[in-house]
Amino acid sequence: MNHGSKRTGKTVVWRLLLVALLSMSGAVGAASDLKTEKPASSSPLGPFLKKYCLRCHGEASQKGDRRFDGLEGHATAEEEGELLQEILDQLNLGDMPPRQATRPTAQEVREVVAWLTHETARARQARRVQERGVVFRRLNRAEYFNTVRDLFGLDMADFDPTEGFDEDESADGFDNIGEALVSSDALVSHYLEAARRVVDKGVRPGPRPIVRRWSATGAQIHGKAHPDERGFVRALVRDRFHQVQVGKRFRGVPEDGQYVIRVKANTVRWKGHRFNVAELGYDPDEKPRIRIVITSRAVGSIATRVLGEYEVSEDVPGVVEVRTYLQRGLSFAVEWANGPRGSQKRILRKVLPKYHPDALALARNPVEMYMGAAPELRLYSIEIEGPHYPEWPPPGFMRFFGDAPASPDVAYLETSLVRFASYAFRRPAVAEDIGPYLRLARVRFSESADFWEAAKLGLRALMTSPRFLHLVERAGESAGAAGALRLGISSARLDDFELATRLSYFLWSSMPDDSLFELARTRQLSRPAVLQAQVDRMLSDPKARALCENFLSRWLELRSLGTMPPDPAAHRSYYRDDLESAMRRETRLLFEHLLKQNGSILDFLASDYTFLNAALAQHYGIDGVEGEEFRRVTLKPEHRRGGLLGHGSVLTLTSNGVETQPVRRGVWVLENLLGTPPAPPPPDVQPVEPDTRGVRTIRQLMEKHRSNPTCHECHRKIDPIGLGLENFDAVGRYRTRYAKRSPIDASGELPDGSRFEGAHGIKRYLLARPKQFSRNLTEKMLTYALGRLLSFTDRADVDEIVAALERQGYGLRDLVQLVVASEVFRTR
Repeated sequence: MNHGSKRTGKTVVWRLLLVALLSMSGAVGAASDLKTEKPASSSPLGPFLKKYCLRCHGEASQKGDRRFDGLEGHATAEEEGELLQEILDQLNLGDMPPRQATRPTAQEVREVVAWLTHETARARQARRVQERGVVFRRLNRAEYFNTVRDLFGLDMADFDPTEGFDEDESADGFDNIGEALVSSDALVSHYLEAARRVVDKGVRPGPRPIVRRWSATGAQIHGKAHPDERGFVRALVRDRFHQVQVGKRFRGVPEDGQYVIRVKANTVRWKGHRFNVAELGYDPDEKPRIRIVITSRAVGSIATRVLGEYEVSEDVPGVVEVRTYLQRGLSFAVEWANGPRGSQKRILRKVLPKYHPDALALARNPVEMYMGAAPELRLYSIEIEGPHYPEWPPPGFMRFFGDAPASPDVAYLETSLVRFASYAFRRPAVAEDIGPYLRLARVRFSESADFWEAAKLGLRALMTSPRFLHLVERAGESAGAAGALRLGISSARLDDFELATRLSYFLWSSMPDDSLFELARTRQLSRPAVLQAQVDRMLSDPKARALCENFLSRWLELRSLGTMPPDPAAHRSYYRDDLESAMRRETRLLFEHLLKQNGSILDFLASDYTFLNAALAQHYGIDGVEGEEFRRVTLKPEHRRGGLLGHGSVLTLTSNGVETQPVRRGVWVLENLLGTPPAPPPPDVQPVEPDTRGVRTIRQLMEKHRSNPTCHECHRKIDPIGLGLENFDAVGRYRTRYAKRSPIDASGELPDGSRFEGAHGIKRYLLARPKQFSRNLTEKMLTYALGRLLSFTDRADVDEIVAALERQGYGLRDLVQLVVASEVFRTR
């Protein structure tokens, strides 16, 4: 096949994708033009607003970017309905009108709340049929990654086909919202390249690759080490980038597959030497360990993944054997994980002369004197063997081509592509559904007479189809043989295949598995008992980690942790002990624990336990935790931890790496725990720099800022909470004084008159409002599950979930079940 025909195939695939996308987006745009008629109505709302609200939210002033003087009481109008629901929420919370303003009587509030409750409920019922439409959105990066992994059954270690993809835009904090997930020419180009790479790895016809072995012993081992005539090389210090390669001629493994790595090593003088261990920078009470890292020659032998750390014997050489999956071209390297720190030059310049003052005066190499007296890692041999396969051909290949004849023909080409499309499109496909793709593959087959080249082209084309790249709901059986896409507005129930897809992308961020497909095919999945059982099964599957990582990181903004790293000079242990990773894991383990045990979501607010390893426990000042493994730790009141407000992850991400940011912390609590985020300042209002003369503390600075009328309304809610967390520094350590020794005042008063003292008082305030936190978490999870922003028409579904969750004891697993069982989750 010449290069010109390959470019032609790529161009055809591109055109197929663009035409389909344009036709779909045009139809969706037409559907969104539907209008809803506004019914005339009268209400007690107008006089109430005029008397109590328009001074701050009228023509002259729009505090919080809210204006009510144009409201007519038409809840069925989209924008007005949202505002009316917001007014109702504020009245129910008691936050508005503010305490210092003229307050309505209890009777006035009851009357307007009753009217708003009735009107918004009526409007929701009238609008939900028209408003609930098809969720037409593309897969985000995480979903694409997981989908191609499961489609072909690939091991994705060190392989990421989404490299170079556009960064996914977020809405309401989530990156799986259809409104925000736009496409671009660059992304289309990346889809084409990703499809090529994935198909090349997934389609592997031919005989099983031969198992080979590569090894190096003694002086054959290359790297920054010292050879010895007794058949080993010696490493003197640990260096994160000190690597020992498997021979000069080994350029990486020749095939994707499982490989066995063996390292024969030992240490000498781990304890028995004359040097001060503090000066060498290691702990002789630990067991000596080596670190094995995966490397790539393509990027200059840089480590791409840490395989793990493994104990090695003292004195008597032993063999460490590990098995891992490697992509073609990758290799491995060995490092001394916990030996002496620093470089050889530092040791020779500072340490050795102190203990061997005559060393530098001798003619022989001073390194030899150090090696003969100090700790050493000795490497005798390193070896890699593979590739090994549990079965051949691989399961992903067998799924689509397992029954391939010795000489596959055009008929089998079409059969296999239809089979693939049924998985890729997440519902049964027939030849009429994918006619253009079949024609493309047939032409290539007739030109090249190469079945596998034609099959790969067809697979790549299908992987760039909008039906693969987007989650699109169809009209079900009424769609006809051609399976036309449903792009209008409907309130119909999802069919079983649509339900399987929505469920799997909620819990796994990936495509349905064979069990879900079979239940959808037999139309059993939509049965409540079956659906409930599938949720339990899926949450127990390792793929449910996607829910923990993707939902949790977006809800709590954990993805921003590390974007403003702490000062290395002031926080050495943060980097030495990899506390950023430890903090993430503490928070993730709490979520995983509550999900597995159906623990109360109120433990997110306050708990008497957390999950720590030794390094993070030491950072928190908690004794009795040893080792690198995380475990559940019971907390005492004096630990001042428990709940998200005691997690280093939250406290660090809400700081700037140098100092705390009380405003950011206050906004974080309002947004992510209470669900009452302050409104952004109007776009035409410039930031106000307060007069800070005479200010000595951060509390005084914020009081100055809050005294400005432009800032007061929002900051009276934000500042008390942020200041209440000031006992935690920029990396989450507890303190009672600032660096200049001035005492910290963590007391505060909220707009409703509630007073509190420090983080513990904030937790008590939050625990006294379980429904508010429950509603917020429900709305966050429902938004993530649906892949769209909620509107006030979803309020009834949210209310039902919140009420049921309270009856059932606030279990996190129950919340997931209630979201899946809700009417809004199961309808278009």
